[in-house]
Amino acid sequence: MQAGKLRRLAAASLLCAGSLILSFLESLLPLPLPLPGMKLGLSNAFVLLALYLYGGGMAALVQLGKVLLSCLLFAGFGALPYSLCGGLLSLLVMWSAKRLPLLSPVGVSALGGAAHNLGQVLLGALITKTPLLLLYLTQLLPVGGFTGALLGFLAAAALKKLQGSQRHPAR
Repeated sequence: MQAGKLRRLAAASLLCAGSLILSFLESLLPLPLPLPGMKLGLSNAFVLLALYLYGGGMAALVQLGKVLLSCLLFAGFGALPYSLCGGLLSLLVMWSAKRLPLLSPVGVSALGGAAHNLGQVLLGALITKTPLLLLYLTQLLPVGGFTGALLGFLAAAALKKLQGSQRHPAR
């Protein structure tokens, strides 16, 4: 295996592992959040890092690994369609938004957080044939955008440190 490919595989593995650690910690700490089923989504910071450091393909690998392994280890496979739908829509939105020169990682992550909630609620409304579930978005979208912005702020700080160290292939 080429050294460059091996480095990228190791980076994807580390990003996925970091994501799983945060997902596990989040499952241990039930937060008194006002909305049922709501999580902060801390593990998505690693998907954002993958997107900025290595591009969309790597971010997709980290996202898929995170979704599959966190469902297997923590949430159960009943959560898989929702996690997958929310995660992939979030990634698509972040990948598209990253191309806009006006948006920083904070804005990109805020859009990704809102998109994650949108994907999950749309799937829930479709599966249950309950359009009233869409009303849930009036509360979830702002919260997802806010928590996404906080994660984006943390990821931007990490990116500044990592890009200053030049220990990763530029992308």
